[in-house]
Amino acid sequence: MAVRTRVHLVLVHGLFSSAKVWKAFHSLITTDPELSDWVSVHRFEYDSPMVRLRPDRRVAETDDVADQLGTYLETRLADAERIVLVTHSQGGLVVQRFLARKLWNGEGAELARIKHFTMFACPNTGSGFFLTVRKFLKLWRNPQEQQLRPFDRAVTEAQRTVLSAVVHARTHTDQECPIPVRAYGGSADDIVPPVVARGVFPKGGVVTADHFSIVQPADRTADSYMAVRGALLEAARDRRPEEEFAPLPLGASSARPLSPAEASGRPSLPPPAAGEMDLAPFPPPPYGQLEDGQFKGRDRHSLASSLLSGQSPQQVHVLAGLGGSGKSRLALEVADRAQRAGHRVWWVSMPELNLRMRMMAHDLGAPSIVVERAWRLGNSMDLVWKLLGDCPDPWLLIFDNVDDPARLGPQDGLVSDGTGWLRKPPNARGTVLVTSRVRRQQTWGDWSTVHQVLPLHEDDGASLLLERTGGLGGTNEDARRLSRELGGLPLALRHAADVIKAVNGGHVSLDSDIRDFDTFRRTFAARVETSAHQAGPDLSELLGREIVEKVCGIALDLLRRRELARSATLLKVLACLSIAPIPYRCLLGGSTLGDSPLFPGATPERNRIALTGLEDFGLVDAYHREGFAEHDLAHVLTLHPVVHGVLREDEEVRDRSADYYGLAVRMVLSATHHRNPDHPTNWPLWSALAPHAMEVVRACLIGELKPSDRTVRTAALELARLTSRYLIAMGLLTPAYDFVHPLIEGCASFGFDRDDREILALRHEQGRMHLEGERLTLAEEELRLVVEVRTRILGENDADTLASRHKLARAINEQEGDRKKNEQVEQMLRSIVEAEENVRGPEYYDTLVVRHTLARALITLDRYAEAEEEARQILDISRRNHWPPSTPEILRVRETMTHALLYQNRHREAEHIIQEALHDASQPPDSNLVMRLRWTHVLVLLPIVGRTTEAVNKLRALVRDLDRVVASEHPLSVQARAVLEKLDREMPN
Repeated sequence: MAVRTRVHLVLVHGLFSSAKVWKAFHSLITTDPELSDWVSVHRFEYDSPMVRLRPDRRVAETDDVADQLGTYLETRLADAERIVLVTHSQGGLVVQRFLARKLWNGEGAELARIKHFTMFACPNTGSGFFLTVRKFLKLWRNPQEQQLRPFDRAVTEAQRTVLSAVVHARTHTDQECPIPVRAYGGSADDIVPPVVARGVFPKGGVVTADHFSIVQPADRTADSYMAVRGALLEAARDRRPEEEFAPLPLGASSARPLSPAEASGRPSLPPPAAGEMDLAPFPPPPYGQLEDGQFKGRDRHSLASSLLSGQSPQQVHVLAGLGGSGKSRLALEVADRAQRAGHRVWWVSMPELNLRMRMMAHDLGAPSIVVERAWRLGNSMDLVWKLLGDCPDPWLLIFDNVDDPARLGPQDGLVSDGTGWLRKPPNARGTVLVTSRVRRQQTWGDWSTVHQVLPLHEDDGASLLLERTGGLGGTNEDARRLSRELGGLPLALRHAADVIKAVNGGHVSLDSDIRDFDTFRRTFAARVETSAHQAGPDLSELLGREIVEKVCGIALDLLRRRELARSATLLKVLACLSIAPIPYRCLLGGSTLGDSPLFPGATPERNRIALTGLEDFGLVDAYHREGFAEHDLAHVLTLHPVVHGVLREDEEVRDRSADYYGLAVRMVLSATHHRNPDHPTNWPLWSALAPHAMEVVRACLIGELKPSDRTVRTAALELARLTSRYLIAMGLLTPAYDFVHPLIEGCASFGFDRDDREILALRHEQGRMHLEGERLTLAEEELRLVVEVRTRILGENDADTLASRHKLARAINEQEGDRKKNEQVEQMLRSIVEAEENVRGPEYYDTLVVRHTLARALITLDRYAEAEEEARQILDISRRNHWPPSTPEILRVRETMTHALLYQNRHREAEHIIQEALHDASQPPDSNLVMRLRWTHVLVLLPIVGRTTEAVNKLRALVRDLDRVVASEHPLSVQARAVLEKLDREMPN
């Protein structure tokens, strides 16, 4: 090839290693006739001893090494125009940190000459090997090793930046720089297993090697050498960045010709690509709230210390107290101390329970294939607790705001049974913390300790007031009196301080009698019948709620004045949503607010002023979240659960529920418009909005405040349908069923019949839940009823009817049946395909999915040539429509085509198809899909003369990997092991 510019390959070694590890790579590349003329090899070396004996010298930290790499590139390679970085083990973390620090400093332009970054065996989710070492070397304090701890905060920060501003970057700016990144793991690597090496990075793969041989290729045919060679060739090509990294067009554009479907006026739905939600790092606790003020209360400090001391006979602790008493703040203090002490910490907010527990399973090292099956079959609780039992590090799990303890219990039992999400840790390494208003010991079981979180002493409350107001509120004694009047509730004290601060020096000017602690105390006292300080530490839940309500009322009264009248209304609308973080930019954009009678004449500027008022008065906490590629999802605000509950009981909200809840429903629908919940690219948005969608749906349909406006209830049902589709797509089948089933069963209570089309849509999704959960008989029963009614009221060829007919055909086809039944399924699918081609078009994505089901049915009927032709046409259409070859459905079609060719004894063609599929797959190597593709590859190789030994070796590797990641009873594992045992009997040598 003609190369215009020399490419410089920089090799970065790993922990306790040296540049000598690259000897094989250096030799092979410098003698490669296709590379040696234009590739220069540089081995970057840094000091990484296992121990340092000299007391006058330190071991460099990862940041030091990252900066050292930057200096190396700036000095030694100052004139290099094209650089390729290749790393081994910890070297990958060094480069990630180098890239992130450059971008954080606004130096993204300096990274433009880096054309490729490849990692081998990098501990992208933490290395289990070093966790084992740590058990034997407890006093070891190597700073480089410490950053190999799973999801070390510094590593995670860098990784998120690399994902959002490098992997997913589109243009070169000071804050982002698009660079192709590949992550490879070794199939025999027990130090950094493949799932750890791949981590969150979507591109890369698995090569046949262990942790060390992966960077010591024997020759130029080795997979690892071919990967580096490909990176060098890619870097040598003269492409403009905008061409290399342009996003895949989703509609018509001048960049490519229209597909036949688009030309006919029926744009084909872009296919789902490989999702990354399961691979995203578990989000850290909301440590940013620690900056909201000093932690107050001697008894709270003592409790925070004792919870991690190991002196308590129990390992499950419940922080119970009034709403607004500071339980979550206390838990956050414990989380911060635990993290600093080297514990792994998981913070689970209840509205996001199921998604966070699934992410936690991945965080603990569970392979994708295991997580997929556990959530599909309902074994997720047992899986997570087995992983926690095997975790070698000390850990802390926090469940925040558990005001309904039943949500932590098993499906058909009590939380005190200890068999649900909340259990007693199986060993001394684990601690569980729960925050809740429920104080009854019987609720939590005798294996838990309930700690009552009392209001603050008046001196601590006064200190909080004085610090938060910056001295604007008055004297120490005035602060003590107000602290007593507000019952020592931190939430009420915070709001009072924010009101005083806002009227004295905020962004708005208000005429108010409230200027300091004393005037606020007198205004508050005039609104309540019982003085809070008279109740002492036995402050009741009812009185505590009244205190917060009255303090909020004072703030809202001030907000209603002048231009801030909208703030109070907006706060009530936000209270109709969940207590989960609210991505307000997604919800408040567009015209939805202005279309509501609650906000006549709304404009973006007026909305901004309203939000500013809420933040000034401390009624919402706004902050920025890391790790979100979508800018609008990073900006969120939260309401305290007590404020949330108080506002939902507001008289105006109850009287105008159709306006308030109707607006909340429309805001979520508008934010998700054209954001298909089945598409992984949209999952981050749906993940952020699903808790709010579920909350407003339940409030509108099965709560006390059912809006009288039927259009609001109809919109809520549509939102329920879309949300259930997201939950199914994510594999959260149990939460999906728990969400949808009560809506179906209780539909009469909100004015709908089971056979109304809105309820039929939910019944269809419920049938899909049974189908994906492998409850095929239930799926067939439910879907058959839905098809019958949809056919009667919508017609046989309506798009919704066709969708249900297809799922019914799948449910029947996946059950064992006789040939006559299979022939009936084939006829059903052919009629659906014909109708889909007329209704949606022959190249619409759903049409092709039905055709794929037909191809699989034809294989069941031994009509392999017809199945091959169906699969071949689907693949031709997918290429014409520019769909990524890594699309899961397209990979499955290639698997089906491989089987069709195999049954026709066309082994070479079958091998070519399945090898291409394995090469294109971007899913995790331990995913069910990739494992199935590997199994199919084995089946293809076995009948080929002279390839039996190769097939057996690949089968042994597959069985070994399956043994590592799944239980022995997993269907694929049973199947693969049975074939291997048969071959061992027949081929003893």
